[in-house]
Amino acid sequence: MSGRRIAYAYFDPKWDRMVHPIAQLVRAEVEPLDYQIMMKDHLICPQCYEPLIRVPTDPKLTVMADGKEALFRHLPSEDAPYCLLRSGATIGKKYNNEEDAKKAIEDEDLIVISGFMQDRPENSPREDFDGENNPLETHYESKHGRVVELPISRHNGQTFKLPSKITSVQSLCVNFRQNYYREIHIVDEAGKVTKHLLCDSLKNINDINGEVNCPNFYFGEIVSIDKHMNHTTIWLKMKNPRPFSDFRVRVWNKVAEPRRMVKGVAEGRIVLFYSPIESVGSGFWTGKLNWGEIAL
Repeated sequence: MSGRRIAYAYFDPKWDRMVHPIAQLVRAEVEPLDYQIMMKDHLICPQCYEPLIRVPTDPKLTVMADGKEALFRHLPSEDAPYCLLRSGATIGKKYNNEEDAKKAIEDEDLIVISGFMQDRPENSPREDFDGENNPLETHYESKHGRVVELPISRHNGQTFKLPSKITSVQSLCVNFRQNYYREIHIVDEAGKVTKHLLCDSLKNINDINGEVNCPNFYFGEIVSIDKHMNHTTIWLKMKNPRPFSDFRVRVWNKVAEPRRMVKGVAEGRIVLFYSPIESVGSGFWTGKLNWGEIAL
């Protein structure tokens, strides 16, 4: 995924936000370097559905005057709705009442998580898919969690009691491009709320510069895998020059094998995980991750 704030826009030349409901929007995804002149005036923000422009406007130009790569930007507007992708928008969306917040959860505009699955769900494998020699297993990667309190009211000090889910990183990956811009609120057992927006929170392991006690979302490319007695060590690719000696993701074998994180299969794939980061020697590693904390 691009490092740009707005990695892609929706392109639909027939959709008019003043006339058509959002459900009728054709969500053809376009990245800044794929821009063509006929797309002008037909680019839509994937978060707030307001118009976007491409900078520079000339599709032949791939960098701006300051040397930065071409990007999408909102049109200036005093009446624009709140959007996390606008410059300077960091507070998070607020809701008038509990019903509006629940509706946002139902529409999957807001994701509320009260835990990540620790064990593999009991479900049936699916048939061979996409040329795979062995059946790929798919699971219901989410289930109902507890009711939690979130401070997302427009009124200061007010919280809403909202339903949550116990889910997995795999579940977030299924609709990754859409979830990339959705607000994710993770509530721990003590009720502490951590807000994430994957376009901001998701970090390359090469950008780590020290231990991180609070869990976060990370990714890296698998270069090799070692299987041990009860867990598997996944070694991730380091850039040159190396910021540190190595990075290892550790995962229980009962998770690694059904997730197909095995030698001879997963090398070259991107792994995404949710974990604190600990130092080991001159490098870093994770604790042993459970079912819902890691995905390919």
